[in-house]
Amino acid sequence: MHRYTWILFFLFLQLFFAVQPCHRVVTSAAGRGRWQLLQKNIGIVAMHMQLLNNDRVVIYDRTDYGKSNISLPHGKCRNDSWELVIKYDCTAHSVEYDVLANKFRPLMVQTNVWCSSGAVVPDGSLIQTGGFNDGQRKVRTFYPCNGDCDWVETGDGLKARRWYATNHILPDGKQIIIGGRRQFNYEFYPKTSSPDVYSLPFLLQTNDRGSENNLYPFVFLNSDGNLFIFANNRAILFDYKTGKVVKTYPAIPGGDPRSYPSTGSAVLLPLKNLDAATIEAEVLVCGGAPKGSFEMATKRKSAERKFLKALDTCGRIKINEPSPQWVMETMPCARVMGDMTLLPNGVVLIINGAGDGTAGWENGRSPALNPVLYWPDGAAGSRFEPLNPSTIPRMYHSAAILLRDGRVLVGGSNPHIGYEFTRVLFPTELSLEAFSPPYLDSKNKYLRPKIVSSTASKGKYIGYGQKLWVRFKVIGKLKADMVSVTMVAPAFNTHSFSMNHRLLALRNEKVTYVRTSIYDIQVTTPSSGYLAPSGYYILYVVHQYIPSIGIWVKLYI
Repeated sequence: MHRYTWILFFLFLQLFFAVQPCHRVVTSAAGRGRWQLLQKNIGIVAMHMQLLNNDRVVIYDRTDYGKSNISLPHGKCRNDSWELVIKYDCTAHSVEYDVLANKFRPLMVQTNVWCSSGAVVPDGSLIQTGGFNDGQRKVRTFYPCNGDCDWVETGDGLKARRWYATNHILPDGKQIIIGGRRQFNYEFYPKTSSPDVYSLPFLLQTNDRGSENNLYPFVFLNSDGNLFIFANNRAILFDYKTGKVVKTYPAIPGGDPRSYPSTGSAVLLPLKNLDAATIEAEVLVCGGAPKGSFEMATKRKSAERKFLKALDTCGRIKINEPSPQWVMETMPCARVMGDMTLLPNGVVLIINGAGDGTAGWENGRSPALNPVLYWPDGAAGSRFEPLNPSTIPRMYHSAAILLRDGRVLVGGSNPHIGYEFTRVLFPTELSLEAFSPPYLDSKNKYLRPKIVSSTASKGKYIGYGQKLWVRFKVIGKLKADMVSVTMVAPAFNTHSFSMNHRLLALRNEKVTYVRTSIYDIQVTTPSSGYLAPSGYYILYVVHQYIPSIGIWVKLYI
């Protein structure tokens, strides 16, 4: 292409992005959050991310597109006869990112982890399952360390092929692995008893021919020990022990799909009043694509391809009510492939994605550059708060996770089969950014708590239903009735869903003045594994919606 043609093309793109809804070409406004480029190039696309209890993030992409932009150390190479592109590959397809040092190092995965799933088990290790091609039945483990640890692959630990499946930690510490492409069933890891694979007809019922729309189902452990499972446009409450559907929920109004590839996102809103006889559990589902979007975006003839406007609605449902109904709300702008993250103060961040199209290779348009806050306790009609935009489109294959210091780590974006950096609408993105929500603005420093000590300090187990003391410091004037303690389970994030992500708001039982600017707060830990499965959590003190830097704690039976 001629040099001047390229210049005109670039100017067209700038104008194209500027006129899209919810994209503001303005200087970042104070109090609307702040973006920081952490790494320009980590060598791979951040398709999957998980924060571990040593403040390091395991990141991985896929192995079947060819070489990455980072080499394996010490002369290591993968030699995989099943590989589709390069069978002998000396580049890495996974990295470990050290949050505190802002450094990363390459890791080695043996088989293809593309579109896989996983969760952190109670001992703090990441158990990752499935993938594509020779990786579909594989189980891989990453144990947190401060040295040279790497992925450990245990072979065919799964009985069914798992590609686009969802994992969740259960109260006993095991993982349930649900669905995947052409898999209308679930299984457990580690294995419990025969049969190894259990039928789940709901996944067959929610399967749209040609587009599926039931992959990466949204799964949450309910306060009664059952699983809320949302796929396509509807949900069930499922007793995984007996294999029975406990409750069937109405379809989300409008009937449009919200699961991959019509990718919306979902969170279990903060669990509160944890000592109540019946705990209110509420699920929020936002965004997605209208029915037929995937088919329209994937027409063989480019002239026939259309990128429909994404959905601009959220549905909210109280799943423990006798006759639950969806309550619909309208977002400031449409969004598909967005990520929803629970912030330490109980507010939901919606970030990444696109305004038109659907998930899949080059099927998205109109990058959604502006994050949005959703205030669950706000008045209806005024719960959304648009924030400052990023300058980097985060389209298909992006990810976002909460860090212990309250920032959100954002990475990824590669809508292409391979790595493409030039002459494409949305180049492959190898960078990492941090988004600092408004509570991290400097104007809040006098109200921000700082944890001084706790009976739940790192290295100590805390039990269920246990009294917990946290000592904290606030320089400014303290409002004791606006102090709380929250516990957040760090998420495994991929394809717009944060698996195993949950926030528990511990009731403020007593705040005690200790000395100038120093206070103690007493709370009680969750009463059972139904509320909070065993494992590592980040504990925060929150004052007037402004969280402290968190500390790692381990909840243990």
